[in-house]
Amino acid sequence: MPIQILLVVALLIALTMTWKRAKEGVIRAREAVLWSIVWIAAGVVIVLPETTSAVANLLGVGRGVDLVLYASVVVLFFLVFKLFTSLDRMDKQITDLVRKDALRDLDHQDETPTTNNQ
Repeated sequence: MPIQILLVVALLIALTMTWKRAKEGVIRAREAVLWSIVWIAAGVVIVLPETTSAVANLLGVGRGVDLVLYASVVVLFFLVFKLFTSLDRMDKQITDLVRKDALRDLDHQDETPTTNNQ
């Protein structure tokens, strides 16, 4: 029972931080809603652990713990994929910015007169 209290408190902190980040504009409201659903679902599983067994039986999975593990792996793979695509997009943006900056510097060099000291 003490672990359940500790985990619920941690989830409440996560829920609060999610909406704080949304108000700061770090994440969009849609993302905040999705994360809130995740935190609330985790809270339900912590407070009522038998719900995972009931859902697992409906889906044909042997135990509730197995269902949680499978779902966690899928979610983690999705998040890793999302991070990978975000990093790839940022890498391309940085490359474009550096390329444009280098070309602008090249244009400025062409415009400045060179002096010959002969």
